[in-house]
Amino acid sequence: MMKQVSVFQPGWVPTAAGQRPPLNEERLPEDEVARIGAYLEAGAVVMRTTALGVDILKDDEKVVPMTIRTDGEFVWTGPVTYYVQTYGVSPDADFLAHVRARDYEVRVPTDEEIQAAAAVFMPPR
Repeated sequence: MMKQVSVFQPGWVPTAAGQRPPLNEERLPEDEVARIGAYLEAGAVVMRTTALGVDILKDDEKVVPMTIRTDGEFVWTGPVTYYVQTYGVSPDADFLAHVRARDYEVRVPTDEEIQAAAAVFMPPR
């Protein structure tokens, strides 16, 4: 099963209309921001769009890419890459362990893995 990567606090439930999910409080060490960011950028594209999402830390400015990527085991959206690269927000601990264990090298996923990653974001049939 494909695992999703997030930079948002787990278990958050909105209590009012328009609330934005809070980002993880943990920040990556400076020397690791570029390495994790490069890993995220190097993932295989699952779905590409020119649509931009809002930066919740920048007055909802529409600058956040929404492209979806995978490494064959994990799948992530553009906001994950954006918040890691822009603010050093730490993604999930299990993803970090996975990337570090791979020495920050992304492998090329199979077509089946890319399809499985796409299925994470597709509505059920």
